[in-house]
Amino acid sequence: MEQHIVVGFGGIYSAYTVHELKKTIAPEAIKLFFVDLFSDISEEPLYINNAQFMVDVATKLEVELVNVDLSKSLERKLDTNLAENIAFKLSSFAEQVTGRYDNLSKVTIHFPATPHYLKGQNKISVESVEYEWADTYEVRELFDKLLPQVNVVFSLEDFAEEINIKATIQEKWELELPRSERKRVHIAMFSGGAGSAYVSYYMVQAYGKENCKLFFTNTLWEDEDNLRFMDEVSEYIGLEITEILDGRTPEEVFYDMRYLGNSRLAKCSEELKVRQTLIYLEELRDNEKVEPILYFGIAPHEKHRRDDSHVKRRENNVEENSADMNIRKAAGIRSFYSHFPIEPIETRFPLIETLREDIDAKGIIKYEWGISLPRMYTAAVEAAKIEDNVLAQKLVEKGINGFSHANCGGRCVRGGFQHYATLYAIWPDQYKEQEEMENRFREHFEKNVSILKKNGGSYTLKQYREDMEADGVEKYLFQADDTIPCVCSFS
Repeated sequence: MEQHIVVGFGGIYSAYTVHELKKTIAPEAIKLFFVDLFSDISEEPLYINNAQFMVDVATKLEVELVNVDLSKSLERKLDTNLAENIAFKLSSFAEQVTGRYDNLSKVTIHFPATPHYLKGQNKISVESVEYEWADTYEVRELFDKLLPQVNVVFSLEDFAEEINIKATIQEKWELELPRSERKRVHIAMFSGGAGSAYVSYYMVQAYGKENCKLFFTNTLWEDEDNLRFMDEVSEYIGLEITEILDGRTPEEVFYDMRYLGNSRLAKCSEELKVRQTLIYLEELRDNEKVEPILYFGIAPHEKHRRDDSHVKRRENNVEENSADMNIRKAAGIRSFYSHFPIEPIETRFPLIETLREDIDAKGIIKYEWGISLPRMYTAAVEAAKIEDNVLAQKLVEKGINGFSHANCGGRCVRGGFQHYATLYAIWPDQYKEQEEMENRFREHFEKNVSILKKNGGSYTLKQYREDMEADGVEKYLFQADDTIPCVCSFS
């Protein structure tokens, strides 16, 4: 009896190939072989998810499932143009076929290839147009060498009936799609800053409003002009803001955690930003059956890299707000979203990775879009207009127009000495609020803790203010901070 093998990579087209074969071939003559092209170890979440989908398909369509043992492969070197890891895995599959069937001339191997008009249904899977796993000619050529007796076909290649395969699997078969096959939703981490605003615009232009979201986690400490800016950007882009909030302020988080956020560790960011983001993303996956991709507004900040950038990286000496530092930030975010969610979430940084030049996002927003930047970016300029604010005038003379980011109304606990000196110089009322907040926490818990640290010990905002008043604020105004940037500044 003729035997038919469908090679499954964990995607919808191999599943539908089995469905089509069953119209003319008995189920006992069909085998579904799962060959994982996504990962190298079976413990990886993507492998587990795709493997389970293959189990569900085999059970639903009542065919035998065979998991290919990738430890078995031909020892001879393969003469092929296919990628080495794909060639290795296909050779393991060929070895297993050889050991299973006595008469290979009666075996037909069906690979999933997708008709052009069906490819638009999927933008993720290895079986799709975006990540085509191999050229069909090269696959046939490889199997002419590995299994010359076997007939190799691409069953859906000439499929004439237009059909929504995903809808069939979900609605008629009542199976849940693997995450690699789900529709993508592009999510801009909209923080109220210029970088995230420009990235949001870029994202919507690239993928369409219907496939995009602006995501904002509100800490309830945001400057009111940030909210004005975000609303105007949202209207310009034509996409509403999805706002999520924990309901607590950073101060309330400090009390709940019995820990005062500081320049080294900020529980407020973990609870109000990161945790809320992870909850939202998993709810999207579970409730809307989509796969999120996150976009961040980190930018190079430099027109040209310095010649000694490789030395700075090697010596771990990277300047804040340099291209190298921002690339490092991006790497940290990517690593986080690859490991902490239930399954990895893809992250993108268009201002670093896609756009070839350093975009003047602030200039574009202000002069082309006609939207005033958040006042936190121009706070020093505004304060400098006040005749007696000499400190603000000195900031502007040095090219410092405001704060480096627009989060938490200037009260970010991850800010260091320079940040708080700037806050005291241009917004003394906000500095006073933060000083009082710190003091309330110290008195309530009877702990000698502080936002800033000096000589390894506590150094309160009250002490810092008194030192600035005694020594002159200017002494501290241009002193570079050695602090870790808060995740809020790019989320």
